[in-house]
Amino acid sequence: MAKYSTRGTMALVAADSTLSVIASTTIRPRIAGITLSSSTAPNDYNAHFYLQRFSADGTGTAVTPKPLDFADPVAYSTSKHTYTVEPTLTANEILLELGHHQRATVQWWARPGWEFVIPALAGDGIACVCIAVSTQFTEATTFFFEE
Repeated sequence: MAKYSTRGTMALVAADSTLSVIASTTIRPRIAGITLSSSTAPNDYNAHFYLQRFSADGTGTAVTPKPLDFADPVAYSTSKHTYTVEPTLTANEILLELGHHQRATVQWWARPGWEFVIPALAGDGIACVCIAVSTQFTEATTFFFEE
């Protein structure tokens, strides 16, 4: 399987999706890792995130996933960050809950075989959604996935 990374940076506001991976109709991407960090001057701010499935993509800035091995092909999946119209989140499909203190970097890695799998349906995906933030700060989110 080819491995890719995709990233997005945005000023956090509650109920905003910071980054997503969107499936194509021919491939089922598997999210294997997530990193949350901040480039804002250090302070005692925090944010609360859900990794949640969605059934219809919203409007955001496209990001081209990068292969981790130059020999791998271009990804079938797409990615977006800084949504202006949120994706249609699937109720009760919260896969992971993460808290992030701005002074620390958070990393989550799936054990082999325990990756989050996105169905091969156009517009379906998984988003990292900020559900609460103490004070606005800039969040950098990176997904590592395989196809």
